[in-house]
Amino acid sequence: MSSYYCVPNSLKVAGLQLRVALAVPLQQLPREQFIRAWSSIAYLFPGLHPDGFNHPDSGWPPALKKFAAEAWRRADAGKLTDDELYCCDAQWCGLYDRMVAHTPEETERRTQLASAFGNSPN
Repeated sequence: MSSYYCVPNSLKVAGLQLRVALAVPLQQLPREQFIRAWSSIAYLFPGLHPDGFNHPDSGWPPALKKFAAEAWRRADAGKLTDDELYCCDAQWCGLYDRMVAHTPEETERRTQLASAFGNSPN
């Protein structure tokens, strides 16, 4: 199975991807659409980690726990790769996009990720 990567280009794009996913039952979302929403969660909430999402002290908002449960269901069924489950590039970009000052290396990495894996709603 090949991996599908997604890095939102902005808070607005990430929010849109999440709203689109909330419009239908998660189990019915096509793989790419689910990964867009899942990556958007990593982008919007970089402090959340999929491991232990169901633990009371995990920090996961109740409304988002269903996404983590679905991600694990798909991963356990072999329908998500480890890179898709742990979407650290989207997470890193979410942090980067909130920062005020950037090093040249950070800016280069963000530009590379945006061109390689970025998506827009169109």
